[in-house]
Amino acid sequence: MEDWFVAWLDRFTPPLQVALVCAFFIGVTWLGIIAVHPVLRRRLHGEEPSNEAIIFSAANFGLFYAVLLGLLTIATFQGTKDLLDTIDREASDLSTLYRTADGYPNPLRAQLKEELRDYTRYVIDKDWPAHRRGLVLMGGEHRLEAIRRTVLSFEPATKTLEELQNEMLRYLDAMAVAREQRLSAVTSAIPGVLWYMVVIGALLTLVFVWMLHMNLVSQFLLGGLTAFFLGIMVFLIYSMDRPLRGAVSASPASFETVYDQVMEWDE
Repeated sequence: MEDWFVAWLDRFTPPLQVALVCAFFIGVTWLGIIAVHPVLRRRLHGEEPSNEAIIFSAANFGLFYAVLLGLLTIATFQGTKDLLDTIDREASDLSTLYRTADGYPNPLRAQLKEELRDYTRYVIDKDWPAHRRGLVLMGGEHRLEAIRRTVLSFEPATKTLEELQNEMLRYLDAMAVAREQRLSAVTSAIPGVLWYMVVIGALLTLVFVWMLHMNLVSQFLLGGLTAFFLGIMVFLIYSMDRPLRGAVSASPASFETVYDQVMEWDE
């Protein structure tokens, strides 16, 4: 989808976004019924209605288009679910790192906890606003590398401390992997060619509505309902395709919970 259109649409709240998308499809449908339908009616129907052939063609086209929408909905939903799981996993690993740091002696323990708190605040206050603009910042990576250097600077003198060190490094690696997966989701999206297929398919569906020979009021009602449903489906795919960007996006609630319940009282 074009960047200029995404940037324009993201200026609005989610309810207004879905209203704009549905209004666009309904407007195109009703405009076509007024301007295009009379021409199609003369050329396709003549003196006798011939809706059967149009309905047959529309049914065959609708089957393939419904499969496309269904697969895209499932794919975007699964992508959103996987991302939410990744965010929860990263926050959980961060919480475990903070608690495990209690096993280190001071002043290393205090330094490590301060660095973990700083990383958490950076994710909440800097990373997330940037994600919603489609940007990936490097400050979190630098902070994570500083935490790793702090951990590696410790030389365990006992078996217990050695096991603690290995546990910290394991969770640190796991959190780094989850972080990379989160960052990759910032720019990932459905390929543009598929969006063209979705929009073209929606417009062709409306063309079939224009072709029907029926009472004008019924055609406005049928076309409006069809366009409204298409708008809802397109917005659903659009919103789930970009789970870290725009007005409809995953929140940093997991990190906020970790900070509020685990870290803040320890400052």
